[in-house]
Amino acid sequence: MQKQPKLSVCMIAYNVEKYIGEAIEGVLNQKADFEIELVISNDKSLDKTEEIVQKYIQEHEHGHWIKYKRQEKNLGSTLNYLWVLEQCQGEYIAICDGDDYWTDSLKLQKQINFLENHKEYIGSFHNRFKCDEKGNILSKSIQEVEKINLDFSGLIFTKSDIPSASVVFRKPLIFNLPKEFNKVVINGDTFLWAYLLQFGDFYFDSQVGPSVYRIHSQGLWSSKSSFEKSELSYKTYQLLDSAFPDRKSIKLQLFQIRFHLFYYAMKEKKWGKSFSYYFSNLIGLLTYPSATKVFIDFHKTLLFK
Repeated sequence: MQKQPKLSVCMIAYNVEKYIGEAIEGVLNQKADFEIELVISNDKSLDKTEEIVQKYIQEHEHGHWIKYKRQEKNLGSTLNYLWVLEQCQGEYIAICDGDDYWTDSLKLQKQINFLENHKEYIGSFHNRFKCDEKGNILSKSIQEVEKINLDFSGLIFTKSDIPSASVVFRKPLIFNLPKEFNKVVINGDTFLWAYLLQFGDFYFDSQVGPSVYRIHSQGLWSSKSSFEKSELSYKTYQLLDSAFPDRKSIKLQLFQIRFHLFYYAMKEKKWGKSFSYYFSNLIGLLTYPSATKVFIDFHKTLLFK
């Protein structure tokens, strides 16, 4: 009999008592012909997150799938994320944060079926909805231009929104994230995708029902302003540049983000920061003339805003 793959679901949680039940149910209600484990790391939540997790462990028919840890001290999202990844024993890993959830009970089976038959792909992802704190749907799709298979340059050039709760990936034989990952503040998923794309492409699977990304006041990403998001992205791409040096796509994206920072800082009247980012790009052109097109395209766009 052919050996069936084992899959680990990586779930981080911090003060998500309102939402984690839905996240856990989306995993425990999966129908699959392989073994599933759900690894949950509670980053020392101050609410009733632990009570809810324990209730599922004790009462749900698949509660034994759950491997649960309450951290003794608050690690922060990236180190908590890294801790969970290190605990995952599966040949495949799926991701679902404690405030997101899945809607398709065959999600994992569909994605594993594809990846088992297409070894050239390291992972797959699919569409997502966005909802508010009350569960009202705000958006029913990622952008159409993002519904494509992606390689490393494609991810970096398009800065694609790959929904983390939609991703399943094959764990590389040597799964050793670069040391720069530990320094990522929030958007560690972008760094993880870039690392995985060293081993194969990502496949966009239109046959899987959407995951749901929840926008709420305590969301680590959704609660940020456009300027704050761009600053966090800039730090992530600087770390990517350090981890994967001499990648043209990263260099060009750094120019792009600095122009975004210039624009958003102007809107927020942060004059010093605004001109600092602009002149950084001017000076950068002297050492990296390949970014000239980015420079010209930004100014064309600015004229029409």
